Amino acid sequence: MGVTMAIPVAGDALTRAEAARSAMSRLLAVAGHDLKQPLQVALMAIERAVSDGIAPRAAARFGLASDALVRLGRELDDLARSSQVGHAPRLGPVHLGPLLATVAAEWQPYAEAVGVRLLVHGSRLLVESETAMLTTILRNLVGNAVKYAGRGGRVVVGCRRRRGRVAIEIHNDGPGIAPDRLASIFEAFDRAGRSDGAGLGLGLHIVRQTAQALGHQVGVQSRCGWGSVFGVTVGRSAHEEPDGIASQG
Repeated sequence: MGVTMAIPVAGDALTRAEAARSAMSRLLAVAGHDLKQPLQVALMAIERAVSDGIAPRAAARFGLASDALVRLGRELDDLARSSQVGHAPRLGPVHLGPLLATVAAEWQPYAEAVGVRLLVHGSRLLVESETAMLTTILRNLVGNAVKYAGRGGRVVVGCRRRRGRVAIEIHNDGPGIAPDRLASIFEAFDRAGRSDGAGLGLGLHIVRQTAQALGHQVGVQSRCGWGSVFGVTVGRSAHEEPDGIASQG
């Protein structure tokens, strides 16, 4: 007697794929939320250790650790936010100047600690976006650039007008990305071929998910041995002042 094998139709496969994607989104959202508790415990322990009185050099090191944990907390918030299925953000005018200054302040101490020169050009441009979500995108792109630039490297952030839109670009002079890696660079858990244990490879995935929710375009250009340029393109706001000026990065 022959054996009959059921072949799933395309519709069934699509349904399963959507269910798996939804389950992954819920998992990432829960992880982003639940991991905040041990993080808060660690921050409290550091604060108490410093308040008990320690040597200045040790206090400085604890300060770096505290800053890193605070940044990790923000990244967990980003992870939970980007994993919300069906979340429809409300777009409005966003001033790039303060937003870029915030991102620069968050990453400057880490960049100095690892020997990377971080230069963020200010901007008077106004774009149509959502402040927290656009900050998530830029925080991850700048952090990624700093990590890959390497000691002695440089990261430059700047904005350019492009036909009614604004391209926010993050340049780094790190090792670059091989052409066969570019297609998957924004996938979850892709770490651009790194095997040094530096991160889970979720940062760029969060960037893509967040940009898609906002309707923004993200992209990357890279050349091995010459570095990479990551960017997000955002629509200019109708509320922008006529003399708004974009810094050239």
